[in-house]
Amino acid sequence: MELLELFAKAIAPQLLNRVFDNIPQSAILFAVIMFFVIKYLFKWNKARVEKIKVKEEQSNEIWEDGKSTKEGVKEIRVELKQDRIDTNNKFKEIVENFDKKFELTNVKINEIDKRVLVIETENKTNSKQEGTIITMLNRIFNSIEKK
Repeated sequence: MELLELFAKAIAPQLLNRVFDNIPQSAILFAVIMFFVIKYLFKWNKARVEKIKVKEEQSNEIWEDGKSTKEGVKEIRVELKQDRIDTNNKFKEIVENFDKKFELTNVKINEIDKRVLVIETENKTNSKQEGTIITMLNRIFNSIEKK
């Protein structure tokens, strides 16, 4: 501790006087100005780096939003694809059910057509029989009237 005090009291002022006596005042002024200029440049660079970091954070947020949007679009596409598959399956089921119902309806229509044909043929035979019966009755009636 005594050495440090001795240095601070005796040697340091003489050393500093010798250094500053040999250096011109313009160099000292230039050094002081350069000190403040460098200090300002450090502050300016720090502010520039902070702005770059802020911009980088914003671009990272935009990037993440883009990623999440892209993932959302992929999920929507998958859902739409699944919806299309479900719709196609439902449509196939509807078509199959319609085909089955159509076939059943055709079978019923064919049965009804057969019944109608049977009834029509029966009606024709009945009408022929009625016609023969009526002619016979007319003959009988005519023969009764003549007598």
